[in-house]
Amino acid sequence: MLENNNHKIITKMAVSSLKGSRQKFAVMTAAVMLSVFMLFSVLTVGTTYFQMQRIQNIHMQGADYDGVLMGGFTERQKAYCQDHRDVLSAGISAYAGYAQKTDADDTLHTGLVWYDETSWSRQMKPAREKVRGYYPHRENELMVTKEALKDCGKEHLDVGDSFELTYADKKGTHTKTFLISGIWEGYGEQQMFGVSEAFYKKTGYQLSNMGVLQVKFKSKILSDREQKKFQEGLHLSGRQNFQFTGQMEKSIGVLAGMAGLVLITCLSAYLLIYNILYLSVSGNIRYYGLMRTVGMTSKQIYQYLQKQMLIVGAAGIGSGILLGLATSFLIIPHIVRTLGIRESSINISFHPSIFFVSIFIAAVTIYLGSLKPVKIAVSVSPVEALGYQVSTGKKSRRREGRGNLLWKMAREQFGRDKKKTGIAVFSLAASLSICLCLITIIDSHGARTIVSNYMDTDLVVRNDTAMKENGKEWKHIIKPSVVREVKENEGVKKLYTMLGTNIVVPWEPEFSDTWMRKFYEMWMYTSYKDDINDYKKHPEKYGSVMVGIGDDEFEYLNEGLEHPVDKRQFINGNTCIIYRSGLELDPGKTKRVKYRLPGQKTKDLQLKIAGFTDDDYYGGSMGKGPVVIVSSRFLKQQVKNPYIMKLNIRYRKEYDEKTEAQIKKSLEQGTASKDLYFDSKIENMKETRKAQGNMTGVGVGIAVILALIGLMNYVNTVFGNIQSRRVSLAVMESVGMTRKQVKVMLVREGVLYAASSILIAATAGLAATYLCYQSMNYMGIPFRVPWIPVLAAVLISVTACILIPLAAYRILEGEAAIAERIKGFE
Repeated sequence: MLENNNHKIITKMAVSSLKGSRQKFAVMTAAVMLSVFMLFSVLTVGTTYFQMQRIQNIHMQGADYDGVLMGGFTERQKAYCQDHRDVLSAGISAYAGYAQKTDADDTLHTGLVWYDETSWSRQMKPAREKVRGYYPHRENELMVTKEALKDCGKEHLDVGDSFELTYADKKGTHTKTFLISGIWEGYGEQQMFGVSEAFYKKTGYQLSNMGVLQVKFKSKILSDREQKKFQEGLHLSGRQNFQFTGQMEKSIGVLAGMAGLVLITCLSAYLLIYNILYLSVSGNIRYYGLMRTVGMTSKQIYQYLQKQMLIVGAAGIGSGILLGLATSFLIIPHIVRTLGIRESSINISFHPSIFFVSIFIAAVTIYLGSLKPVKIAVSVSPVEALGYQVSTGKKSRRREGRGNLLWKMAREQFGRDKKKTGIAVFSLAASLSICLCLITIIDSHGARTIVSNYMDTDLVVRNDTAMKENGKEWKHIIKPSVVREVKENEGVKKLYTMLGTNIVVPWEPEFSDTWMRKFYEMWMYTSYKDDINDYKKHPEKYGSVMVGIGDDEFEYLNEGLEHPVDKRQFINGNTCIIYRSGLELDPGKTKRVKYRLPGQKTKDLQLKIAGFTDDDYYGGSMGKGPVVIVSSRFLKQQVKNPYIMKLNIRYRKEYDEKTEAQIKKSLEQGTASKDLYFDSKIENMKETRKAQGNMTGVGVGIAVILALIGLMNYVNTVFGNIQSRRVSLAVMESVGMTRKQVKVMLVREGVLYAASSILIAATAGLAATYLCYQSMNYMGIPFRVPWIPVLAAVLISVTACILIPLAAYRILEGEAAIAERIKGFE
């Protein structure tokens, strides 16, 4: 047969065919459009999600940096960081002392810090929401926060006001009148006064000892090799430490996790497009056979089908991109604005690469999805085409036997066309797995998960006077009667009390001398040699503390020790545990601690050291001496009226604001309520939520989009299966099968789809979730599956798998008579 050059006619036929089959054309175009939109949205919203996560880290850090050099730095190290080709900025912050008292409060928690221009104006800027005034230039000026002013009892002051402050630095204690040059609001450490460079230079501190260098890299991703190479170039000393932020340290893992999510999304979109195109093209084989009988060649049919795919693809891709652009320009900016960031480096428009990647993947998918059906269309003969039916898979021999007939028929249909079934099951399983992964990541990074207090309790109350180095300034702020009142509160489930007393640890060569040498080496910027003689003569000046804990607290503490200690020996007062304060102490060489109780001037007492803890809950004392942890029973035997240093409270209902308000009211009734410090899990959660912004909503949005992809694949597969089985279903009804029985069979088929996808998600999906989670887990949060939302997703999936076949059957079969349905096939 001679081939004619009729490209224009073929194009016209392709257009006319699509116009004549508007319903099929609309379905195919909608499939392509939704796939492109979903792919575009996942890429865009996913990118925004991880940028939000970066902003969360900036909020929680208080500045935008990727690594920090602590323990001081040299001029060479400073130049290395500032001039390095991979470094965008290197800002300096330095400890400049701490506030001691004002005329309103003498137990302050506010520190003094100097920030250089890079740190203040560039790195801290994204974490600030509002600034009034200017950063200090003169020695007597302060940049303050509302929290710091409140801590000093000066919350009523504003920019331009002055107040008198007593503070301590390396040179001693000073009292000075300061002018408030500015007030800032935002994220990060709030109990800080920013001081001028002129002030810092008079404190006696040196950047080589107390300076902190915050480094921001140009790239968001650094390999382990690049990180190691940068650290080696710093030539760190023994007391120095360079730490990358969790996100930068795990940057390769985060990138791999994102790539995995994108890959699964692309695969799901491919399956959706492929499935619809395959059914559409293979369903028109008889029509192509008729065209072959009137002289159309295989090449012309190929061109005809390709033009159809080109038109469908162009319409679907174009509308999908437009829908995605509308999402990027309207929805994403709104989400970012909900963060409350006025000056952000986030590019709230779509990235050009996302635009081209979406088009490229959709085009490749359409091409690949049409290869097999087009191959069938061009290879089948006219006679074969006229009798062609969409394949329903290999016929299996029916084995007679016991068992429910409807279940047998459902299983037979489920396994008939393994390819179509596999596509639907895999798509559902992939969507469930990604939902599982995203729900786990979102839940683990939620404010409720990140925030926790000691023993995961709800409120820790601290007696601030017991944190002073001089034991004579301690006060009984928390009284036993108030403790009883709090304990009797209906909303309180458990209350733990930490008792304490100041003690004297005299100089001796075995433990105290070793402790002091290590302490000065780690924390002090004066030589131990200068103070050793004074310590030998006046050990009472060096602030040692003994604290007592109950049985439950001991069990919790003991679980975290490297070498658990004997409970009976500890409770009976034969042994103690030392708070290590970050020091490197060898348990084998520090066996006993000697001490004297308040007022005791005779023979020294001693305790065997059974272990060391690094839990900060036992720190906080301003003294240089050790914190000795003993049992409450033993401490009460030693001291008649020990101080109540801390209360650790768990509520019956987690995050119970009403109970917390009642407790605070009871504790603050005394005149010394300003000497109490509250560490509230509720308040910490609110701050974390504020820092996170709308991250959870965006993550849920991604999960919903991916779930829709899998659901659409299943919908398409079910409609295609029922469409191809219309005659067989009608025949089964004609021989006595009721519509109710047909529906029961379809429901059971849906159950098989649901069970198979859930099984895959619960095995391979859970394993993939764990690997993805760990690769992106730069915050070190333990892996935990949130069962309630996961079970809800499974229930929704099962319900959809059951209802969709029933809906498809009702739509396709309608109320037509059996004879009409059988005749309609001819």
